[in-house]
Amino acid sequence: MDILAMAKAEQDNLTAWRRHLHAHPEPSGQEEETVKFICSRLDEFGIAYVVVPKGGVIGFIGGDENSKTVMLRADMDALTIQESECNLAQKKPVLSEVPGVAHLCGHDGHTAMLLGAAKILQQMKEELPGRVLLFFERSEEAGGKILYMLRYLYEHKIRVDGAFAMHVNPRMQTGKLSLDYGPITSGGYGFEVTVHGQGGHGSAPDKCNSPIDCFAAIYQAVTSIPVKYISAKEVCSFNFGKVQSGSKRNIIPDSLDFAGGFRFYRHDVGWQAKNTFLRLIDGVCKTYDCTYEVTNAVGPTLPVVNVDQCVEIGRRGIAKYLGDDVREELGMESFSESFASATAFYPTAFGMLGITNPALGSGAELHNPAFDLDEAALPLGVAFHISYALSFLENTDPIPFTPYAGSPDDLFRDICYHVD
Repeated sequence: MDILAMAKAEQDNLTAWRRHLHAHPEPSGQEEETVKFICSRLDEFGIAYVVVPKGGVIGFIGGDENSKTVMLRADMDALTIQESECNLAQKKPVLSEVPGVAHLCGHDGHTAMLLGAAKILQQMKEELPGRVLLFFERSEEAGGKILYMLRYLYEHKIRVDGAFAMHVNPRMQTGKLSLDYGPITSGGYGFEVTVHGQGGHGSAPDKCNSPIDCFAAIYQAVTSIPVKYISAKEVCSFNFGKVQSGSKRNIIPDSLDFAGGFRFYRHDVGWQAKNTFLRLIDGVCKTYDCTYEVTNAVGPTLPVVNVDQCVEIGRRGIAKYLGDDVREELGMESFSESFASATAFYPTAFGMLGITNPALGSGAELHNPAFDLDEAALPLGVAFHISYALSFLENTDPIPFTPYAGSPDDLFRDICYHVD
């Protein structure tokens, strides 16, 4: 079975679907037309599905509720960033028609590739040794909306034996993919904090209590966390992304707002960073006779950590259906993934797909206005999905895995996401 040839035969469809989605992007929480587009394609393919309000679309191919089931995921939301007309070398073949909103993370490609895989798998449904579940996720960039999808699966007792997801990656050339062991994407702890002091005239700082002075001490304390409080054997990065206070040079402000975050590859390291952060800002504010409030915080969220046996299953599928020459080692990425929440419940493999072609100008970083992808990579992504699905359903070896003991709502409370 030459699934790569079958995928390449869908190149025109893949390009058309991806360009339609790229031209009509919708940001997190607003993907109504994108959902309709996906459902329309699934109707064409004769695939049964359900629309999960605020969550996305779940499709079902082959088997029944008792069949061994593998879940394939794609995300669909765009970013609130103004796209540039050109990529790294030339004008892009398609541009967003929505000012200030654009697919600059490749989710248009992700959706198109899973649709292509769905079409081919549906044609093979009588031969599948199990069931394939399609997981089209809304609001990935917002992170927490995957809860609606996981909650639906949990409450309806839908069987999922394992899951697969992938992301386009500008660090690899078109024609290459990766499926690596261990941590793949980071977890995160993000925060927004307001420090309250006492403002006044700049001519009398002794009668004021500047939150700027307090923040200067917070800055020194907090930026030392990855070096002083986290083991040198662990990865933990930190950034401040926002500091705002005051309006005039001769007025000491009453308050200061700052925001930032940590990234890590072990959840316990994330908790250590968070708890140390809160302890330090509490101590510094008391020292400077200021008060503070954490106005918004998320996490520590989970990193994506591939299950070794799932990597082995996926690599067998690559070797059997695609050839080992397409695979290369890539290693960890520092961005975070909402799909990490699914890895708490299902043994998972998360891969990467190369989309860089210097001649075409694709290869700018994710979330960059110049980001573009080489559409010639789309068939390989389709085949990647299918090869994993077939290899997983064919596998008879046990997969050691202990799922999270509670519900998706319990998990989201544990990782400090708002649950409604």
